[in-house]
Amino acid sequence: MADLFKGEICTTAYAKFRLLHPDWIFDSIVDHCKDGCFLLAVDVGCGSGQSCHRLCRHFRSVIGIDVSEDQIKAAKSKYEKEITFRVGQAEDLSFLDEHTLDLLTAGVSMHWFDIPKFLQEAKRVLKPGGVLAVYSYLMPRTDCPHVEAFYVELFKFMDSRTRHADEKYSNVDFPFLDVKRLEHVHAVDCTIDDFLGFLVSLSAWQKFTDQNQDAARKLEEKLREFYYDEKTGETRQMKMFYEYTLILCRK
Repeated sequence: MADLFKGEICTTAYAKFRLLHPDWIFDSIVDHCKDGCFLLAVDVGCGSGQSCHRLCRHFRSVIGIDVSEDQIKAAKSKYEKEITFRVGQAEDLSFLDEHTLDLLTAGVSMHWFDIPKFLQEAKRVLKPGGVLAVYSYLMPRTDCPHVEAFYVELFKFMDSRTRHADEKYSNVDFPFLDVKRLEHVHAVDCTIDDFLGFLVSLSAWQKFTDQNQDAARKLEEKLREFYYDEKTGETRQMKMFYEYTLILCRK
């Protein structure tokens, strides 16, 4: 999985254009932890560290882990003083003793893991009453029909593991007695450049553009034509809709 998000272009696009997850995600996580402690939280598959930064508001210590050295380098450049970042695998948290963790999170990342091994490791490191929070979203829909047609071709290059996220992890057996599932559609406005930058951050983008070299340029032309407002002479913003799923498990 490290190879999917490596390199300066992908890493930069990931940090700049990936959505900052909405407040309700973190509010729900913190509320679910309210009967426990707020000492140590670990975010696996942390990418460039945005979610870790949000957890710092509530937990005394936060550790971000990602298998990609490029992503961890980017995270350290932004948040090094606030958060401990380390290269590592979600399935191997052997640096943590048993029953030491108050919160373990995996944001838009669990589908890349060996899921059964990760969940067993989660059970090992979480304290009694500790919380596992897993969240993800479907590919964002837009108000432009050209994007939907473009997705049909792009999806052919998606890694098969993304199906777990596409299925909202509904086929995953979470080995906890207390499992809560929340869903919400988060709408945002963005520029065409923001949307194109988001596409570059996707794991399938490099393979797709290697075989479809003019696809991005053609899509941009269609978008600029579709969102051009003849009355004002300006380009309207796009509307994007992220369908989120948040799964909260208590040990």
